[in-house]
Amino acid sequence: MSSSGSSSGPPERTRSRVRPLVLLDANALLLPFRERFPLRAEIELLCPGAELVVPVSVLRELDSLVERGVREAEPARELARSFRALPTSGRGDAGIVRAAVETGAWVATADRALAGRLAAHGVTVLAPRDRARLEVRPGEVQGSGAQPRRSGPSPRPRSRARRGKG
Repeated sequence: MSSSGSSSGPPERTRSRVRPLVLLDANALLLPFRERFPLRAEIELLCPGAELVVPVSVLRELDSLVERGVREAEPARELARSFRALPTSGRGDAGIVRAAVETGAWVATADRALAGRLAAHGVTVLAPRDRARLEVRPGEVQGSGAQPRRSGPSPRPRSRARRGKG
């Protein structure tokens, strides 16, 4: 059996990301300043070692909010600039959806409409569950027989007890 220079294995085996990628939406970046939400800690809990990045379309959105005088926008923009900026083709939510699909990243957002669009494209969403927790919402590809596109790492189970029905 001879080996050739081309890879015959599945693409999943030949491409592995050292760190999972999580894109931050403007809504998510505002949470720590509006709700004292522990954004970084929650993402680290659910997606250990993730690289947090901010799409350029989100930076533009935050700049616009600062110009309009939204009080929490200035610190959110400073927080956003502490992460790597990800070039995006597209504006606003369309840029986030495209970037997430192209990179296989998860997205942290508090925007329910955006979360729905992302899920429809098979993107996993980290969404606020209450004032101090995020939950993982796996993306689902629409269509008959289609399997959800797996993006990012497997979620870590929470150690916190749940109330109510199991």
